[in-house]
Amino acid sequence: MVIGLVLWGIFFGQKSKNSETQMVKIGKQWDNETFDQYWEDSFGLYVPFGMHYWADKAGFSIQACRFNLPKSSNIFDVLTLLREFRNQTIDIVLPPSIYGESLARILENKLDLPRETVINAINDPDTWEEYGFNAQTWPAMIVPNTYNFSLQTDLDGFLKRMKRESDLFWNDSRHEKLRVQKLSREEAVTIASIVQKESNKTDEYTTIAGVYINRLRIGMRLMADPTLVFIRGRGGRVYNKDKDLVSPYNTYKNKGLPPGPICIPSVAAIDAVLNYSEHPYLYFCAKSDFSGYHVFERHYRNHQKNARAFHRALNRLEKRRSNTGGNKKKNRG
Repeated sequence: MVIGLVLWGIFFGQKSKNSETQMVKIGKQWDNETFDQYWEDSFGLYVPFGMHYWADKAGFSIQACRFNLPKSSNIFDVLTLLREFRNQTIDIVLPPSIYGESLARILENKLDLPRETVINAINDPDTWEEYGFNAQTWPAMIVPNTYNFSLQTDLDGFLKRMKRESDLFWNDSRHEKLRVQKLSREEAVTIASIVQKESNKTDEYTTIAGVYINRLRIGMRLMADPTLVFIRGRGGRVYNKDKDLVSPYNTYKNKGLPPGPICIPSVAAIDAVLNYSEHPYLYFCAKSDFSGYHVFERHYRNHQKNARAFHRALNRLEKRRSNTGGNKKKNRG
C-alpha cells in the first residue's frame, strides 16, 4: 500500500517545470545516463532507477524522438508520449539548387547528423566509391524530392536511400536519351546544374540547355557565369576579373564541362537537358527589362549589343538603389 502511494506520487504528483509546451528532442546516440540527465535538467523530472528504466518498461528503447510536451506534464504523461512516438519518421525536403553546405544543414536539422561530419564525408572520395561517384560528381546521385526517413537514419543509410532513389529516377527512357546524346549521367546532371543556376524560368530550360550542348559539340568554352559564382562562393554580379579565377570549374578558361555539378539540379533542369531544344543559338543574355527571361542569339556581335543593353540597365538600377540608400541615410540624420 505504501509503495503504491509512493509510486503514484512519483508518476502523477511530480510535474515538469516547463511553463508552456516545449519540444522534446532525444538524440539517436544517447546512453542511459544522458537520457536520464536530459529529463532532470530540462524538465526537472527525476524518478528512481532513472527515466530510461521506466521508459523501457513502457516499450520505449532510447532512440531519436521528437514531440511537444505540454506544460506541467507528469511522468506518466511523458512515458505515454515516449511510447506513442517511438519508431518515429520525418519528411525531409531536398530542394533543388543546393550544394554540400545546405545539404549538411538539412541533415543536421532533420536527422541530428552533425554538420561537420556530413561535410567531411561529402568531401571524402572514399564516401562515394561504393556508389560510383566522387567528391565532385556526388550531386548527380541526389534527386530533389520529399522523402520519408526514420529518425534513426544515419549518414550511410541516407546515402544508400539516395542511391536507390537515383537508380529509380534514371529509368530506361532517361538512359536511352543519354545514349542518343552520348552523355553520361554525371555529364547530363552537370549541364543541368548550370541550367538550374542560369534561370528561374523553367520554360527557358530546354533552350538554355541547347546553347550549352551546341557549345560542347563545337568545342567552344561553356563560358557559364554560374560556374564563376560557384568558385567565388557568393552570389551577386559577375565581373570580368572573376573570369580569371583559377579553378577547374572556370568554364571561361577551361574547355568542356567542369569536374562535376555546381548544385543539385531540379528534375525539370535534368529533363530539359535530356530533351534540349535543337536550335542554332550559341549565346544568351538576360533581358534588360529584368523580367528574368533571356534573349538568345546565334552571332556574337548581336549578343554583345544585348549584353551592353543589359549592363546599362543594371548600372542604372544599381545607381538608383545607391541614391535611394543615401537619401534614407540623410533622412535618418
